[in-house]
Amino acid sequence: MKLENRDIVCLASASWDSMWVNAQHLMHRLAADNRVLYLNNLGLRAPGISRGDWQKIRKRVGEWFSGLRRVEENLWVFSPVNAPLHGLAPARAFNRWNLRRAVRAAARELGFRRPIFWTFLPLGLDLLGQLDESLTVYHCVDDYAANPGVDADALRALEDEMLARAELTIVTNPVLFDERRDKAKDILCFENVADVAHFAPRPDRALPPDMAALPRPILGYAGNISGYKTDLDLLAHAAKALPQASFALVGPVGWGDPNTDVGALERLPNVHFLGRAAFERLPDYVAAFDVGLLPMRINDSTTRSFPMKFYEYMAAGKPIVAVELPAFAAYRDRPELCRLTADADGFVAAIRAALDETADHAPARLAEARRHSWDVRAAQIGEAVAERLATKENDV
Repeated sequence: MKLENRDIVCLASASWDSMWVNAQHLMHRLAADNRVLYLNNLGLRAPGISRGDWQKIRKRVGEWFSGLRRVEENLWVFSPVNAPLHGLAPARAFNRWNLRRAVRAAARELGFRRPIFWTFLPLGLDLLGQLDESLTVYHCVDDYAANPGVDADALRALEDEMLARAELTIVTNPVLFDERRDKAKDILCFENVADVAHFAPRPDRALPPDMAALPRPILGYAGNISGYKTDLDLLAHAAKALPQASFALVGPVGWGDPNTDVGALERLPNVHFLGRAAFERLPDYVAAFDVGLLPMRINDSTTRSFPMKFYEYMAAGKPIVAVELPAFAAYRDRPELCRLTADADGFVAAIRAALDETADHAPARLAEARRHSWDVRAAQIGEAVAERLATKENDV
């Protein structure tokens, strides 16, 4: 059963123009057959005094004044004004009032009728029952209360109520599923996937100029370089153990964690910070990697996440070396697809083993990635939502 001809109001976990994560990938695909009002991320933590936070503030204020924007044929973006002070009663009251007022007005302007309300944030609780929604979906991709700088108690309370009231909860990690299944009315686990066609090998890929002078082999990481998710000490250990290799780090520093300190890595001559690459250019960077790295820090946040870059590397046909997370458990005995490690020395040994490969495992990696593409996943999720809509409407 296909999800089509529906209106969807989506409260996203990332702004449309930021690095693409689950919300953009999924809503972009659902908008092929449905109309989508995409609400930019409201912010989970109060801003600090770091340069990165001030840049975010300026960007968010600009979004507030941009109004309702049409970015695709069936997809509009809107940024409600919001104060990320969720533990303060006056701020919560203002946010609730303003969010309901602004989103109802935007939905009316677009002519939305009985939309599916699809929230990636527990803050979506403030919109429940306010849109004459036909179904409520809570799409949980992270343990938000484990993020740095947030009001953990307030977020856990919000999420518990969201789980109890949402008609369908979707999670992306088996740990999230185990922890939330007794609290949710109806829950499904759909792990993160990749835009396989976007990252698949192509003969016309151009080597990015900022990678052209890097000595081989190139050991690459593409993603947010954040102290609470990226194991910076592990990267430094590997860079010192493999001085002949170039460590290419592609992504913003400190996104979500302004206290991230990369000073020790910056002092290493074979570590190169290349900054954020636009999603359109990101496959060219990954194509230049000799090995794709997932040096994740083991904590409450990462053990409940599923990094999308895992299948992006695989779609590019690259050897993968990753720390052992619950999300990767199915690949423990499949080193041709991914080498999982438990400590720093094992991480270095796995990189060496990946560089020493003689067999061509790229076709097997691409085949595995195709089983985990966004096109496949969007269809699966859309079918699950369509079935629940049909059941609910037949019961009326």
